[in-house]
Amino acid sequence: MNKTFRILEILWLVIGCIGVLLCAYNIVAQDRGNSIFFLIFTFACGLMYAVRRRQRIKFEAAQKSKEEKK
Repeated sequence: MNKTFRILEILWLVIGCIGVLLCAYNIVAQDRGNSIFFLIFTFACGLMYAVRRRQRIKFEAAQKSKEEKK
């Protein structure tokens, strides 16, 4: 289960980085009006990354305390 949390965390980080690149491309190559959607997308990915990271850390702490009780 810990690997799943880690994979999802990395996946959201990669998707967020792709969003930043697409936003930069839209600012340079196209109009700036469309780049706001990529900024919102990047912000949402960053938020999901933070949520998944916090979830993974809490899960690891719970597993560690569970192992110590045994």
